[in-house]
Amino acid sequence: MILQRSPPSTRIIVIEKEFNMALPDSNNKEPKDLRYRRLYFPNADAVVFDTSKKGFVPMPIIMRKLMRHLSAPEFRVLAYLHLRVSKYGICYPTQQEIAYELGLDGTKNLAPYLKKLEAKNLISTHVAMGKKFFLVHNPRHGIQHLIEAGAIGPEELEEINHLCIDLGQPLFEGKAAPQPIEPPVNSVNI
Repeated sequence: MILQRSPPSTRIIVIEKEFNMALPDSNNKEPKDLRYRRLYFPNADAVVFDTSKKGFVPMPIIMRKLMRHLSAPEFRVLAYLHLRVSKYGICYPTQQEIAYELGLDGTKNLAPYLKKLEAKNLISTHVAMGKKFFLVHNPRHGIQHLIEAGAIGPEELEEINHLCIDLGQPLFEGKAAPQPIEPPVNSVNI
């Protein structure tokens, strides 16, 4: 809106202010994901967990690169332990409690998964004072272990390092296992 009979310099300021108001202010711009959420999911505020309140734990993004190396039960147990850890990375639920909350028939079904997670360098356990303590490792330790064990090939290592770049995290080093030219005789393509 231009004022009537105002000096030319005033008109430029008024037009400039109107123009700037029409442009999104980069300092006040909503995050892209929030804009998408408001646009595509108008009732999202009612159904999405509000992380500004207590009652949540972070799950490391790099964990998704481990998923293909974990069985479904191993991942369930690891996710459960991540949900239970304190800010110091330890927790000490009983095996009966873990089995019950995961819907397992008993603790004998749980023990092999805990041993496999420990072998993959994703957790450490220690028994003291009649309790089993769990130290949940940064998933990077498990990935590094899999690289050193030859379970991660060059293509997968490259994918993992691309994610690290996106996350601003250090790249993994080490020699990845060579990719087989042909699948093993006993393998099944799904």
